[in-house]
Amino acid sequence: MADTISRSSPQTGTDLPQGRPFWIVDGRAYDLSDWIGRHPGGPIWLAQTEGRDISALIHTYHREPARLQKILANYEIKELAGKEVRPKLVAPPRLSEKDLFAKLDVPTEQDLLPKLGVPPFLLPPEFNAPTDLPKLDYRDEGSFLAEIRQRINDKFSKQALRKYDRAFDAVTWIIAAAHVAALALLIANLMPAWAFVVIMVVTRTSLSGAGHYHLHRKWKQTGGARFTMPPIGKALFDINYVGTSLIGTDGHVLLHHPYLGSGADVKKTFFDGMLRLHPVLRVPGYTLHKLGIAVTGLPLRAWEITWFERRRPHPPGDVPFIRGAFRPEFWLIRAWIVAELALCLATGHILAWLAQFFVTMWLNTFLVVASHDFEDPSSEEGLAVIPEPLRDDWAARQICLSFDLSVVGNRWIDLWLSAGLSPHRVHHVLPWQGSGFANLASEAVVREACAEVGIAWARPRSLILDRLPAVMKHYLTCPVKPSFLRALAMQPPAPPAGMQPPDGTQPPPPDRVQPPVPNAPGTPPRSSVRDHVSEFFLYAFEGFKGVGV
Repeated sequence: MADTISRSSPQTGTDLPQGRPFWIVDGRAYDLSDWIGRHPGGPIWLAQTEGRDISALIHTYHREPARLQKILANYEIKELAGKEVRPKLVAPPRLSEKDLFAKLDVPTEQDLLPKLGVPPFLLPPEFNAPTDLPKLDYRDEGSFLAEIRQRINDKFSKQALRKYDRAFDAVTWIIAAAHVAALALLIANLMPAWAFVVIMVVTRTSLSGAGHYHLHRKWKQTGGARFTMPPIGKALFDINYVGTSLIGTDGHVLLHHPYLGSGADVKKTFFDGMLRLHPVLRVPGYTLHKLGIAVTGLPLRAWEITWFERRRPHPPGDVPFIRGAFRPEFWLIRAWIVAELALCLATGHILAWLAQFFVTMWLNTFLVVASHDFEDPSSEEGLAVIPEPLRDDWAARQICLSFDLSVVGNRWIDLWLSAGLSPHRVHHVLPWQGSGFANLASEAVVREACAEVGIAWARPRSLILDRLPAVMKHYLTCPVKPSFLRALAMQPPAPPAGMQPPDGTQPPPPDRVQPPVPNAPGTPPRSSVRDHVSEFFLYAFEGFKGVGV
């Protein structure tokens, strides 16, 4: 498996797997290539997780995960059948087990993609998946998650939850109609600009919340490997200019939810790019960056995903390995966003469009991080409320490290005004549920389970009075943070293979690069005004290229 990391994106630096496909579940290695097309939830989830440990996903994203064991048994890599693949292997005298597996072209946990196959700017520079993925308790039996899941299954049938999903979708269509009508009335000069701005902010925020839940739903690929049409609602995650369905499927659903609060949680560093800028330049710089992302950046990023990141050669005669294909739902939403801009520009309403863009984009930026305490790099305060026996329980952590949000005090209305984050704790502990209405209906069951194990159910946090001021202070006033690429450039060159540095210490491996300490010996002096301005223009331009978020 020495060639596992050998493909790198020329645009974003994303490393992708090559060689024999593998997935690791509970310490065992599987080749699920033949199962991808049959996966009831759709092929995208397995296609995007090749080369990873997907144990957390198997146990937390299925209503009845125990039933999957028989399916997995059919795809275990035969050379490792019955063996547990561990990250630390004991080396026999002549040939290490890792070298032996390499000769057999079978994986070990050391072959896990260090950066999980996502753009490196989404993760901390020092993150290394084989050692840093959290090990928590999400067993199918005996865990707190299993207890909650059993209670939900006893209380709600699949059909009952689908009724809530259908009602949620009906409201989504009504909001979408209001969104389109507001644009039409503005263009016809039948609505004042201020009313248009208000309606756009509310409908975009609400529709992105709907897209958030559609992103979690299962869907089947249709039309072969080159064409896919998932629910159109999935792409609504893009409508607020912030959440992007391109990385949402992976970064949000597959990484943030199962690995909340850890180094693999891309949401912790999702908006850290703006921290490269001086606080004075942060608002205009991030605004221009996001404008570039909306106009040209995301289309360029989608092109790269389609033609590079989600395609790979396969031996003649083999069935092509299914990855993401052309995404019509994504391009439909992109066309609508550009059409809105073009229509407002052509009819003289560009200032109204820019105003709704600015307010929507900033409000939703802060909404994305308001549902967790990412301002505090330590999660000790949140974990302290968990009873000692449950400190390493996955479900307990999900509940205690997430916030429900309140806007007007009515949970069913707050669901839309908070971009779907009103029942956020239930959503995190039951991420497989398909709508905010299903989460609100399930909340009483989850609260009852929490009360029985001693987990206090805190009141929802006020979005306006509590969370927005906290996240605004953090992102708009915190000190400048060195960019990841600049940090790499400032690292001293590694000595030739087989040689040690003069002081006898060993250099850190490439995936353990640490950002330089500001003003430490050997680092450049403090940035000048010219440096800050240069960083401002570079960051803004990166948005138009599709680099960063």
